[in-house]
Amino acid sequence: MLRELERLFAGASSRRVATVGIGDDAAVLRAEKRPLVWTIDAQIEGVHFRRAWLSLADIGARSFHAAASDLAAMGARPVAALSSLVVPESMTPRDVVALARGQAMAARSLGCPIVGGNLSRGGELGVTTTLLGAVETPLLRSGARSGDELWLIGNLGLAAAGLRWLTAHDAGRDGRVVTAKTERPGTSSLAPAERRAVRAALAAFRRPRALVRDGRGLAGRARAAIDVSDGLAADATHLADESGVRIVVERAALRRALAPELFTMARLLETDAIELAVSGGEDYALLATGEASRRPRSARPIGRVETGRNALLHDEQGALIPLVGGFDHFRPKRRSAK
Repeated sequence: MLRELERLFAGASSRRVATVGIGDDAAVLRAEKRPLVWTIDAQIEGVHFRRAWLSLADIGARSFHAAASDLAAMGARPVAALSSLVVPESMTPRDVVALARGQAMAARSLGCPIVGGNLSRGGELGVTTTLLGAVETPLLRSGARSGDELWLIGNLGLAAAGLRWLTAHDAGRDGRVVTAKTERPGTSSLAPAERRAVRAALAAFRRPRALVRDGRGLAGRARAAIDVSDGLAADATHLADESGVRIVVERAALRRALAPELFTMARLLETDAIELAVSGGEDYALLATGEASRRPRSARPIGRVETGRNALLHDEQGALIPLVGGFDHFRPKRRSAK
């Protein structure tokens, strides 16, 4: 099995960045001339996902993109990755290879070779990914200034909608237990547009994508950035706190920036699209601030930066409402799957 993993992860891109890669005690990387950015992300069964709802390849790919999204937020180019797998007794060598295929696919799509890692047994499946990136000048959370626009790059709320759809249809209304092989559970009675919305939401949850290219495009344009992994409310608050400013999300602008499929999903789930966008997580969109004249083409303005503190929602009636919600690992009661 180890030889199979080595074959999956090895390649020309690996040889370009590592003088010693998988197969030795540790990887040896070629020196970079730019500052290095280092991040780590853990995806744990029962917290971030349920194996019944995802293929093993999905788990491998989404764990890699979750880590890479941190590099995207800092405008960094991925250089190399390490992967640590903790696998339960129920997983066979073939299962591990299937998971690694998802990791390898994600690594290739981002041009970021996996140059080493660790494999061990444990009580539950866990995937920990460490990524090294390079950047000329890293984007930080602390650079937002009063007068900046607030930009959204990517989609919000669809991953949360996909998770809620899976939760609602887990041994749900159509009598079937949701599994990774049930591509679109509960869709037999839906109209074509509704089925497309469900498919988009499930894809957003099962296969999120780190916006690395968009993040690198923020160089010289944005003053501050963060990836939206814990929900807009939580991550806008992080941005405000680190920059010492007030972040104001304009509700009408946010509505215009959301994908049409999210409104369809909100109706099917009997909830509000804004609530999904504000409280949902794991979309791995980017939230950035900068001068309006420097806004990238891929960015949509959804608010502003002011003098003050905290993150607020400015509604259509002119009221300023505290932004609340999002995922927090240290709340006493946690969601069963993030």
